[in-house]
Amino acid sequence: MVYRTSAFGLLALALLVSGVSVSASQRMTGVRESQFNEGINGRRDTQLLAQANVNEDQWFEGTLQGCKRTGPSVQCAVAVRGKADHYASVRCQAENLTRLFDTSGNVYPCAKIKIGNQEAQSDLRLKFPQGTPVKVTLTFNNVSSQVNEFDTLEISFEYYRDSFLKFKNIKLPR
Repeated sequence: MVYRTSAFGLLALALLVSGVSVSASQRMTGVRESQFNEGINGRRDTQLLAQANVNEDQWFEGTLQGCKRTGPSVQCAVAVRGKADHYASVRCQAENLTRLFDTSGNVYPCAKIKIGNQEAQSDLRLKFPQGTPVKVTLTFNNVSSQVNEFDTLEISFEYYRDSFLKFKNIKLPR
């Protein structure tokens, strides 16, 4: 089958993408509704699977790179970007504000933080260059082997005022 490309055909496709019914346009351009819907639904499913777990506040934005089990501990890695150049502390055991919550309501406080080649239990202070990803790895101890899903990861920063990044619906790889 030959498909003609015309301004009218492109307009018809644009209207189809927006959900407007243009059956006459479909006939003129040779696009079948089932073919078009299969293409859209296929892309939509792929997009949903590829969506990252991202969160931001006034000063930071972060992308959860994933969490993994290492024995009785769970490690979560987050790429954090500053929205401006500034120094900040990422808290771990300091005030127990960085926490991991499982879906049953159990709370696991941060046991260790690692940024680059620095490790600490309390907190780490560093400069976050604007827009540059900084990998932050957090370790949470004494996590039951039965737990494979978490409701929330909450990371606490100390910069000017308290700042938090929260990531939801976290699943451990099987």
